[in-house]
Order: sequence, then structure tokens, then C-alpha cells
Amino acid sequence: MTAQKKKKTKKVKLDKETMRIATLYEKAWHELYYKKSKWTQTEIVNNPNGTHSAELAHSVAKLVEAWEYEREHGSFNDGPNTWKDKPPS
Repeated sequence: MTAQKKKKTKKVKLDKETMRIATLYEKAWHELYYKKSKWTQTEIVNNPNGTHSAELAHSVAKLVEAWEYEREHGSFNDGPNTWKDKPPS
């Protein structure tokens, strides 16, 4: 009897933009994770589907979106805000 050959899985090639975003998410995760208390860090690692993990994931997504917005549009506070109501004429 011959041994079965292992199926080779194709490596997914990611484009530069996808890799850049993935790197941002990883950076944000580490940045926010290490600001948590040791107890919370342990909870996140031991219970990846728990509330602390979900809260961290939400915060990470918000931070990355803020970084992306800032990259595309500049800082939130670096110029006049066009979204404010115009003064009455």
C-alpha cells in the first residue's frame, strides 16, 4: 500500500494594499492590547470569543479606520470644518 500524497495548498498572494491594511490592524491590536491590564490581557488570550476580546477588536477597527481617514483626508482638526452649519445670512 502506498502512502497518500499530501495536498498542497496554494499560498494566497495579497496585494500591497491588503498587506498594508493587515499590518495596520496588527499594529493597532498590539498597541491597544498592551495598554490593557495584565488580567484583561489574560482574559483576551484565554477567551478569544469573550467580551474583552470583542471590545478589543471593536477598538482596533475604530483605530485603524481613524488612521485611514487621517491618511486620506488629513487630521480631524487641521483645517476649517466644512460640515459645520453655515452661519445665518
